[in-house]
Amino acid sequence: MNRQFPYGSMWILSLFFLFGLPVPETSAQTLITLEDAYRSAIARSESIAIARESLIQSEDEIKRMRSFLYPSLKANLDYQRRRRSLGVSPFIIRPKSETDFDVTLSQPLYMGGRAHSGYRDAKLAQKGETLQLTLTKEDLLFEIAKAYYETLKAQNNVQIAGKEVERLTAHRRSAQKQLEVGEVTKTALFRAEAELSLAQAQLIRAKNDVMELKDQLALLARIEGEFTLKDPSPVSLMERAETEWLDLAHGNRIELKQEDIQIEQAAEGIDFARGRFLPSLWLELQYRWVDQGPETSFLIKDDRLAILKLEMPLFEGMLGTSEMAQARSRLRQSRLEKQRRQDDISTRVRRARLTLSSLTSELKHLKDQVRFSEEAFSLASRQFEVGLGINIEVLDANSALLDAERLYSNTVYDREIAILQLQKETGLFSPLTERSKNQP
Repeated sequence: MNRQFPYGSMWILSLFFLFGLPVPETSAQTLITLEDAYRSAIARSESIAIARESLIQSEDEIKRMRSFLYPSLKANLDYQRRRRSLGVSPFIIRPKSETDFDVTLSQPLYMGGRAHSGYRDAKLAQKGETLQLTLTKEDLLFEIAKAYYETLKAQNNVQIAGKEVERLTAHRRSAQKQLEVGEVTKTALFRAEAELSLAQAQLIRAKNDVMELKDQLALLARIEGEFTLKDPSPVSLMERAETEWLDLAHGNRIELKQEDIQIEQAAEGIDFARGRFLPSLWLELQYRWVDQGPETSFLIKDDRLAILKLEMPLFEGMLGTSEMAQARSRLRQSRLEKQRRQDDISTRVRRARLTLSSLTSELKHLKDQVRFSEEAFSLASRQFEVGLGINIEVLDANSALLDAERLYSNTVYDREIAILQLQKETGLFSPLTERSKNQP
């Protein structure tokens, strides 16, 4: 027994150190601001990387189209060997072996304007891809801003649900006391407990909503690990007349600039199609060296020549006519698409402005509603505690206060999103830029 005692003591000490000592906390949550989320998305987002690769491809396409304007230099080496030479004495017509080497420099002089038109179209496409990259960033950052504010809204709803649990817990204690002195029946206590259970369930659901929204935000912004959010500064926006908002949208929206580029490309398509009806002119300079064994009678060992080649299309089965008709149709289509996009943007600007105006007007009344609901609940709760009120009045006042707090909190964040929405619809949404920081 005595020999086993030290081993038992060691086991007890081990269990004490294993379970008795406090467990160190995991790594602290990182505080993420809205600007941090923006920067993380720009650095890590696949959608932005894909748009950037498209821009790189368009730049390479410019180089490819430019190559058609430059001269080309080609070298060719041929070696032929036959079983025997062919000839009639004293002439040799075909040698037994022949080595033929030539270098050709070809320079297009005029291609009916097709080469220059293709080059200009490639430059326009590069401008379009640049705008598309900017638009991709803008769309992603706007989605991040919405997710950020939605998460903040959900976090605030958790706090509101927590305060409701505290109010109903206090009310249940008050109902228990009133039951003990015979002021209320068990029905009041059961109702208080039921309302408290419902509030606790809603608190759990609100916390789950926060987790889901944080996961969505982390996916959009590529945020790793646990994090908490910080309320950004309120967004301000100068009030303008509707016509001013529409002018801003028509002048700033990237989509309309893209439509302008599409129209220019369609016009270039007409010039490209017109080139099929025009002649083409090339200049070729060639050097040729031939070695034969045995040499033929009329061998020219070194030869230099210049070739000026002119091609004129006469009939191609209505190919040029069809291409020209398609190009003109694309131009008309591009103009119609711009008009449709412009009308759609105007409608969206009006809708965003109306939403912002409505939320702004609601806020003052909702703030008053919260204040009145707090006073009503406080009064009903005090009256119930002294036996001058009934249980249903307290519960109704709590329900009204809960709805008022939620609606006011949600409207505050919805108004911030509405301001960002109006900025986006008018082309003023450009976070992390000087224009955005100085924007009234």
